Amino acid sequence: MKIYLAQHGRCTSEQEDPAKPLTKQGENDSSKIARFLKRAGIIPSKIIHSGKLRAKQTAVIFSKHLDVQAVEQTDGIAPMDDPQKLLGMLEDGLMVVGHLPHLSNAAHAMIGAKSVRFTYSGVLCLEESEKNWVIKWYITPELITSL
Repeated sequence: MKIYLAQHGRCTSEQEDPAKPLTKQGENDSSKIARFLKRAGIIPSKIIHSGKLRAKQTAVIFSKHLDVQAVEQTDGIAPMDDPQKLLGMLEDGLMVVGHLPHLSNAAHAMIGAKSVRFTYSGVLCLEESEKNWVIKWYITPELITSL
């Protein structure tokens, strides 16, 4: 089983806009990552996101570029939520568009180490191998030079 943990794109500050929508850079970086994933043949089976605007906007960008129709707002994946709820929802191919510290806590619960430094629009692929989770790959906007 593979799952994808994605941090939302770069957003405005709360002072600029309390809803914290994506900035143009956040939109561009999320689109760049999604186009890269598409070219690599990586298509999630479903995308879930928190109820926060920045996560929803990022999920919509990913779904558009990856042709994923199943996109849902999901409770239990907000920044301060317990990652155990997410662990009970896992299914092969699931992409979770969320926030810190929730994503870091979920990755830690799955792989047993705080070894991932999430970045805006970055996507971490975890794969279950012999009842253990391992990092398959991690892609960030900075790694993609042209798309």
